[in-house]
Parts: sequence; structure tokens; C-alpha cells
Amino acid sequence: MFVLISVLAVLTMVLAGCTVQPPSAPSGQSGTVEVRVTDAPPREEVTSVMVTVASVEIHKAGGNQDDEGGWLPMKLSGANNFDLLKIKGLESVLATGDLTAGNYTQIRMQVTKVEVTFKGGQPEIAKLPSGKLKFVQPFDVAAGKTTVLLFDFDAAKSVNVTGNGQVMFKPVIKLAVTKTPGGMEITNPTLPNGEIGVAYDATLAAMGGKTPYAWTIATGTLPAGLSLNTTTGAIKGNPTAAGDSTFTVKVEDSSPVKKNATKSFTVNIAAVGALQITTTSLPEGAKNVAYSATVQAVGGTGAYTWSISAGSLPSGMTLNATTGEISGTPTVKGDFNLSMKVSDRATPTANIDTQNLAIHIAEEIST
Repeated sequence: MFVLISVLAVLTMVLAGCTVQPPSAPSGQSGTVEVRVTDAPPREEVTSVMVTVASVEIHKAGGNQDDEGGWLPMKLSGANNFDLLKIKGLESVLATGDLTAGNYTQIRMQVTKVEVTFKGGQPEIAKLPSGKLKFVQPFDVAAGKTTVLLFDFDAAKSVNVTGNGQVMFKPVIKLAVTKTPGGMEITNPTLPNGEIGVAYDATLAAMGGKTPYAWTIATGTLPAGLSLNTTTGAIKGNPTAAGDSTFTVKVEDSSPVKKNATKSFTVNIAAVGALQITTTSLPEGAKNVAYSATVQAVGGTGAYTWSISAGSLPSGMTLNATTGEISGTPTVKGDFNLSMKVSDRATPTANIDTQNLAIHIAEEIST
């Protein structure tokens, strides 16, 4: 499960630096925690985001978070700096520790320096609102098992340039908790719907393993008229038949011992000219972090009018009835289900389509 605060073969960074050892636990009664970092694709103009981490700490359930003695230090595993753009699509081990089996509630990372390089330029020191990033994310440590905490940095959203040219680094990060270190996963929650005769373009994405990936259709078939690029994961073409198509996609990495993942998808292709909402999922957001996503539709006649027929958006967010854009700064966390409705201007009766969607708003990053 992912928690936004923007996940991939293990690229181990032999990092040294922190000599503080985590507290030991009785033999046979401890589990291992690995803290990893990765990055979502950046904007084209940013060519490097070098982040330096001084420490990573874990907090056990039941302790006082304001008590510094209640934070358990992890051991940094090699060089404590990494370029976010070079580790996208990979996982890099940042810190490890053997902790007593039980429940833990928070993790914090101290970032001391961020250097940003733009295309054709020199590295610039970015200003940090605060060097200490704290995440409220409950997780369990099981005896004899490894728990992976994966920080997925989104460099494109984290790097900001002010009006006076100053570079700011306000981290946008997803924190994922998994029990499968180094495993692979197809990260698309869904694939968009389509319509006969309307160009279709969607790209599959995965995390884990070693790039490059190889993509195949394991079972079922794509909608007629569409094809899969086995190297890039792109699904493109012009649909030629209406109806639902259910198929299973498989991705395999290029490591010596192959890793793979599979996932089933269903894509609906509408008849020619039919009004259809093609968006089938919305990106996650975080409390007190600006959000923007646009729901798309095809077909119908004339301009569209968008509304929410059931459910509601998180507080602080609104829907543009003309463009279908959902935007704003959510002020609450949680899961929000809604039914999106679109109508056109056909006469005498407008065409209508609805699509059930959900938005997950995670706890904000505490700095």
C-alpha cells in the first residue's frame, strides 16, 4: 500500500557514514527493516537532484514522539547521498536495522543538502524548508522477516523555482511498506477506457527488478486494433471493436535471475460517437499539498459539463464543471469515493456517462 508524501532490482549503494548502531534484540526475536529510496520520473529540464541524508530513525508504538530518546537510529548502508534521477525505476538501500518485533508508528529522515542541476547549467544548492522529514505511517516488524520502507521521491514536483530564481526543494514523497524486498510490481492501478476510431495511448509502468524490462500479454487479448510495445510498455492504436477486453500483463526484468510481475486489466471500448469517461483512476494526494488532476472523456456532441453525482471531494478541493479538472489543496486525509458524471450538448436529450473514482489523501509530510 502506498502513502503519498509521489517505487524498483536492488541497486545497493555501499554507503558509509553513520556509525550509530540500532538497538539489539534477543536472538530469534528480531526482524529486519530496510529503508529504500526511489524516484518518480522528473521534468525534462531537471537533469540531477543530489540528496544528502544524515540519518534515518524509527519510532516504536507507544512511545512519546517528542522524546528524542524514543527514536531508534538506523545504520546508513554506504554513501549517504544519491541522485534521484539516476535511481528512478530502481530501489537503492539507504539504511538497515534489526529491531525488536512489534508495532512501529513513525519514521524520519534528516536531509542536510540538496543540489539541483538544470539542463545546460551547473549544480545549485536548493533551499530546504526543514531538513527533517517525518512520516506518520504504522508498520509491523515480524520476527525473522524483512520489512521494507520505500521512500518514492517525485523530483518533478519537489523542485520549485521562486520568482527571484531561488531553487526550493519541498519533497513530495510516497512511503510504501512491503514485505517483498527487491520484488517487482506493475504500478498502474488501471488502464483508461477508449472508443472506436479514437487514438488510444497508455503506458504500463513497473517498479523493482533491473531495467530494461520486457512486457508481454500473458493471458487474454488487447482490444482489437491495439498493440503492446514489448520494450516500452506502451499500448497504442485505434480501437476497431466495442466491448470489454480483459487481459493479464506480464513484466520481466533483465537481472541474471529473472524477476517478474503480472496484473490483470479490463479496458472498455465504446461505440463510435458514444460519450464515455476514459479516466478510470485518479492519482493520490497528500494533506496540505496542492493537487491537480483532470478527468477525460471522448465522444458525444459539443462541450462537456462535469459534476459529481455521488460522494464528495476532500475538503479544500473543487471540480471545474467545464474542464473536468479536480484541483485544490486537501485539508484532510482519508479515502474519498465519488461518482463522476459528464453530459454533452446533444439535442433534444443530452448524452450522459458516469464513472466511479476514488482519491486517497495521505498524511502530510511533517518537517
